[in-house]
Order: sequence, then structure tokens, then C-alpha cells
Amino acid sequence: MKPLILSTIALELARLYAGQAAGGVEPLRHSAEAVTASIKTAVGRMAVKQQPFENVVPEFIIGGEWTTTLKLTNRGTASIPQGQGRAIFVDSDGRSMTATFQITGGSVITDSGFTFFLEPGAIVETTFFGTSQTQFGHILIDPSTCPATAACGLYGEAVLRNRNATRPDFESVFPLEQPADVQHMLFDHRSGNSTILYLVGLSSGAETVALEFRNASNQLVRTVSVTLPSAGSQIIPLTTAAPETIGLMGTLTIRVLTANAYVTATALKINPSNSFTPVRAFVPK
Repeated sequence: MKPLILSTIALELARLYAGQAAGGVEPLRHSAEAVTASIKTAVGRMAVKQQPFENVVPEFIIGGEWTTTLKLTNRGTASIPQGQGRAIFVDSDGRSMTATFQITGGSVITDSGFTFFLEPGAIVETTFFGTSQTQFGHILIDPSTCPATAACGLYGEAVLRNRNATRPDFESVFPLEQPADVQHMLFDHRSGNSTILYLVGLSSGAETVALEFRNASNQLVRTVSVTLPSAGSQIIPLTTAAPETIGLMGTLTIRVLTANAYVTATALKINPSNSFTPVRAFVPK
């Protein structure tokens, strides 16, 4: 079994000067088969624990005009020890995805994920590079990185940038998202605006999701059924999925119909000039 590694970068500490909180990133150093197994294990832990842990980057785009930067921080009182933190890159079909990224300190790694450690207050950053071909996927932070019973506190955000020489860069910030079986999202398709939904399935098998569109009077406009592969994702233009919503403001309910399955969701609101802003889903309390 050949390891999926294109670099030999050793563990790097992000300590800039004495006394500063430290964090570090190193390659995952696993085969493609092992990474796929890790994806299944991480998804299984989510289903078992069902904890309010924000651990998914639903919108991971690199290559072409796109760049993603991921920042992770520990705001708890206990460290996330070396090797316990694990981030896994997953493509839209739920398979291992290889990416090249630069870590804090400047070293460059090509792998299908990374392990990390974080002392309280520390931050690690990874900036991803793509080729001329655009890749779409998501990032899973294994729930065992910072269990609910531990005193660590993992938070993070992904910065998505679109660069085109004909205009200024477009950039949006997306926090880590929490898996749930029901989520809600506001949409506004008035004045030529549209919404692109990024939906990530978190199940050991295929799952069925209902997208329920309601207008501002809470009247059901349309229901659309979506099937997601195990740990896979879809990009869904909402005005294409439900053209009845053009010109309307309302709420999208994302409801998982498969038992013991979860999703995370985020979106981009696109205006007529093609600039975008993030739209976050919210989980019912």
C-alpha cells in the first residue's frame, strides 16, 4: 500500500517567539484507502456522538480562480495534543481528495489531509493552491480532535477567494459548520439575486434530503428531493432547483429523511454583478 505523500515535511511549530502559544501541522501520511476509511470513521463518530461540534468546512474550492485558506484555533483551557487533531479533504463523491497547501512558517505539503496540535490560544493556518482545473469538495475535522468532554475549544473559519484580472477580488469568510438532520436558511431572490447552496452529506451510506422552500408567509412553495453519496456533496443553484422562488424572499428548510444521517450546509448569495456574500444555515434549538 503506497502512502499518498508528495512531500517529506516534518512537524513544524508555529511558535514565532518565546512564550507564544504554539500549534503545528504535519502531513497526514496515509494511503488513499486509509483516508477513505478515516472519512467513514469520522462520519460514524458524528452519528454516534451527535454533539454540537462545528467541524465541517462545507465549501472547499481550489484551482482556477479559487483559493481557500483555513484557520483553526483552540480557545479552550486544554491543549489538543500532537496527532489528535485531524483534518481530511473529501471530494464531492465522498472520496479522498489530494490538495497542495502552505502551512504556518512557509512549508508546502501535498496530501489528502493533515494532523495538527494546538495549545490554548494558538492558531494554525493552511493556504491551499490549485491548478488551472477547479476542484470542489469539503473538509472534515474528526470529532475526536476535541471531544465534548474535553476542555479544549476548537473553532475555525475558511476564507474563500475568487480572483479575476478583470475586477477586484471577491472574498467571503465561512465558519466551521455543525452537522444536523434539520437546518434552516434564509434566501432572497428579489432584484436579480440568486443563491448557490453547498450541501454536504454525513452518513455511512447514501442519504436523501428534502429541500423545502417557503415564502415570507411560511407557505410551502416547492419541495425538492436530493440524494447525496456517502460523505459526498452537491452544489445546488436554488433558483434552478425551485424557479418559483425567483422574485421571492423566504426560508429553505433542509431536512434529512435518512435515519442516522446528517448534513451541513452553507451558501453564496450572488448579486446581478456576480459578486457574492456568504449565507449561513442555522440549526433549530
